[in-house]
Amino acid sequence: MDYVRFQHLFQAEGLRLGQAAVTDMDAPVPSCPGWTVADVVRHSVLMYTSATGQLSPEHRPQSDGESTKGDLLDTYTRAHAALVAELARREPQDAIEGETLDPGPVEVAEGERPEPGTAGFLVRRMAREAAVHRADVEMAVGTPGPLDAQQALDGIDEVLGVLLPAHYDGGARDGASGRTIGVHSNRHHWRLTMQHSGVTMSREPGFADAAVTGEPAELLLYLWGRRPGTVVSQTGDRTVLAAFRRRLAASMV
Repeated sequence: MDYVRFQHLFQAEGLRLGQAAVTDMDAPVPSCPGWTVADVVRHSVLMYTSATGQLSPEHRPQSDGESTKGDLLDTYTRAHAALVAELARREPQDAIEGETLDPGPVEVAEGERPEPGTAGFLVRRMAREAAVHRADVEMAVGTPGPLDAQQALDGIDEVLGVLLPAHYDGGARDGASGRTIGVHSNRHHWRLTMQHSGVTMSREPGFADAAVTGEPAELLLYLWGRRPGTVVSQTGDRTVLAAFRRRLAASMV
């Protein structure tokens, strides 16, 4: 997907998150144990203000310590609008300041994803964060709406090709060590081998010790730990899959 498409998705998903949150700020969020809707909103404010600061430090929104839930929603709306505006002023290859995720040496085709440290990389991250947290809030207050299928497929690619490698613990000794896991959705394939030196990923089908298959949106939320294993088809060694999912959870930081 291109930069403009990610901008539109971030704007739409962020608006939906705020609209859903109004329903019940005190509702517990089942996909984020221990959190309420207000906690998800507060977390999103921090993400948006941090991203705005990376794009333009002089325009970084300042939190003014609001305590009421109404004030928090107003703060969220301003933080979302500020980031939308900053993203609209940028080109995909514009450099951003501050730390950014480095996926490390993963096998990918040249030009398939935006480069780390750029506005294109950042907007991809923010569109995904807004979509997943919008789903969190909607699951807390009612029935979650659908995720964009194209964004979900790209989100699966981001989870496996960016988040997991960026936080990979090569010293871990568990059921995933040295094993290959297949992830499949709508004729898209990812095969990941958990080596001590890092994650080796291929987008070609082939042998795997275990695999998960599902529709894009459900599979994305499963990989993010938002949906149970019953929403996907699991084959092969379940011990490998359990260890793989624990590693995914550790990468969502």
